[in-house]
Amino acid sequence: MRYVVTGGCGFIGSHVINLLTSKGKKVAIIDKITNRKTIDSQFAHHDVQHFYMDISDPQLTEKALLPGDVVIHLAAQSHVDVSFKNPVQTTISNVVGIHSLLAACVKKGVKKILVMSTDEVYGSTDKIVDVNRLDPANPYSASKAAADMIVSAYMKMHPEITITTLRSNNIAGPGQFINNIIPRFSILGLLNRPFTLHGDGSAQRRYLWVKDAAMAIYLLAENATKSQVYHIGHNDAFSNLEIATKIGNYLGLKNYISFEKDRLINDTIYPADSTDIFRDFGWKPTRDIDDFLPETIEWYKEHLDSFRELV
Repeated sequence: MRYVVTGGCGFIGSHVINLLTSKGKKVAIIDKITNRKTIDSQFAHHDVQHFYMDISDPQLTEKALLPGDVVIHLAAQSHVDVSFKNPVQTTISNVVGIHSLLAACVKKGVKKILVMSTDEVYGSTDKIVDVNRLDPANPYSASKAAADMIVSAYMKMHPEITITTLRSNNIAGPGQFINNIIPRFSILGLLNRPFTLHGDGSAQRRYLWVKDAAMAIYLLAENATKSQVYHIGHNDAFSNLEIATKIGNYLGLKNYISFEKDRLINDTIYPADSTDIFRDFGWKPTRDIDDFLPETIEWYKEHLDSFRELV
């Protein structure tokens, strides 16, 4: 059995690849690598087949797949600010991409598909009332909600394939690209440059250690036997101002925070409920942000030259 990971060269994908190969799994990557000067994380194992292609082309994607593959779909345009600037391209990447991939998987006889989604599809809420009740409020979350609806349709049309949707909180840790708040502020702080927050910085987010996320993805890809939605996340929520302060305090900075006009829409908080995956597979977070933030900042200190021109 082979695992095919779309977006396998990205932040989450590279951790998933390393986990799979460490367990002796046969692995292939589909990744076009377009929005980075450097790959986010280096692989610990290099015996991995790589297809440089865009999953929006189903005929091309078919050529990378084999009957019986397990597909882990991580490729996405995943940043809200980028989606405001390029909303149509975000839709093409996230909606056309998943539909193309699903069509190719059906045609090639893929055995199992795991699709990475986001807690943002629920909109600004602290509680999941119904997994089918989606209320996105920005181009990114809308594109992911649309993708989830396409996945839901394929679950019904193709019961012979196990299709799992995984909705996650923010994922963080060493190796993440600079669009996200923790790597961006870590690098700015190391360069002694100010942090700029949207609005008053009160919007809250939850942060999950990347290796915990990779383990959840692995458990579902390896063991899921029915098509359904699962959730992973951490119960603790922090405002963007609190995250900036944690990074600033660690680096010993002073007078480093400024504020700018808020996003057109800036959800106040997203839900966290990992009951389903804990019940079925025993998964739960092993680390919190205060535990993994120092090593994350230190990673950016060691790799500063790769990022200093990007912020």
